[in-house]
Amino acid sequence: MMELGWHRESPFDESTTLERLTQALQARGFGILATLRVHEILKEKTGTDIPPLIILDVCAPRFALRALTVDRGSALVLPCKIVVGREQGPLRVTLQRPTVVIDRLYPAPALEALGREVEQELVAAIEAATARTPGAVRAG
Repeated sequence: MMELGWHRESPFDESTTLERLTQALQARGFGILATLRVHEILKEKTGTDIPPLIILDVCAPRFALRALTVDRGSALVLPCKIVVGREQGPLRVTLQRPTVVIDRLYPAPALEALGREVEQELVAAIEAATARTPGAVRAG
């Protein structure tokens, strides 16, 4: 069984990681639709402190349009999610893998290839954002 999440550790702090991730996503045509700072929300609502946990809803219009054109029901699995967080140790950037989401939650054979394409782009963005080499956030 394939894992739902794919992750990389970031050698950078939270702010730098988010900045680099935003740039790497934009270089590949993705935008961040929403940023949920779960740790801040829980602190405000429950008074409980948890380690940083940020959920990003990301989307590339060209991919969303293709998915919706193939199967309008695919809106159920849009947008893609990336989680940036730390429990103990290094900061992790985790992608909720589109291929697994499509396979498990909305199995549509016509969307499988598109899911692979989206996942490749998002993995490349995360790898670029977490790489130590200068200029690595540019699209390949």
